Amino acid sequence: MATPNTYSVHISSETHRIEAWLASDEALARQLQEEENAHDAIATREFAGNASLEPSSPAVEYRPPNNAAQVAMEDNVDPDNMSYEQLQALGEAVGNQSRGLSDDLICYLVPFKNKCSFFSRKKNDEECVICKSTYKSRQKLIRLPCSHCYHADCITRWLKINKACPVCNEEVFG
Repeated sequence: MATPNTYSVHISSETHRIEAWLASDEALARQLQEEENAHDAIATREFAGNASLEPSSPAVEYRPPNNAAQVAMEDNVDPDNMSYEQLQALGEAVGNQSRGLSDDLICYLVPFKNKCSFFSRKKNDEECVICKSTYKSRQKLIRLPCSHCYHADCITRWLKINKACPVCNEEVFG
């Protein structure tokens, strides 16, 4: 009867040092996350006008502090119960974030003149879905990357508010 082969694994002292270093690094990272979460909770409560500075529950997961409105909503801050001054402060903290495109990006969309020939056999029944008027000859149009066309003025105003095509909802510079 043959005896099974046994293998011995030798772990070097270098491996032990690396594992200890990783464990201490992870412990430090968790401690820093907990402290940051506690600091964010206190700042949010102070911002919302809550007198309690103690966090209501221990932080379990990391939440980045870049969105004050999200943190406020997650901490059950009700904007309906906030004073005018608190709402103004919340608005200043959240800031104005445009959902549209900047003028610098819009200028990359080059307008062209619509060419409707007088002798064209095809009836021109295409219309701008923004203003609902048909395209006239020599009007400036802009073709988006998705191939939809609009009056240059109409789509310029639209893109300052919303960065997606009004027809297919594809982002223009996405």
